[in-house]
Amino acid sequence: MSIEFIIAIGIVVLALVALVIFGILIGKKVGSLMKEISSTQTTVQDQINHFTKEKDAITTKIDHMTTRVDSMTKDVAVKQSYISDFTQTTADFGESINDLKQNSNKVASYFLSSSRRKVTVTPPRITKVGKTALKMYQTRKNRTKKRFSFN
Repeated sequence: MSIEFIIAIGIVVLALVALVIFGILIGKKVGSLMKEISSTQTTVQDQINHFTKEKDAITTKIDHMTTRVDSMTKDVAVKQSYISDFTQTTADFGESINDLKQNSNKVASYFLSSSRRKVTVTPPRITKVGKTALKMYQTRKNRTKKRFSFN
């Protein structure tokens, strides 16, 4: 064997040893990199699970709030109808008071004139009062019909 051959084998052996050492060093670096990738993947999955739970909680709260808003909307509609009825009743009451104001002089003068006379109540007077009351009722009824007619 010649010296050149031994030197060539020595160079090849040194190259192989260098490649093995280089491979081991790279393997260690790749191994630590893979551990970091696995750790990062676990952290990302944990964050995804956390935010999924948060999203579900927020969705549940929104659904609950929507239900409450729907309930409140129904309550408001009912209360608005009550207010409308109350307003109508108040308007009717005001008109009744105005009718009483307009007819109070007639009624007061009738009672005053009848109190000056003797207290003999005859059926014609009672029928006159009844007719007056009936006329007031009919005018009131006609006003109500005019107000609620949709013609």
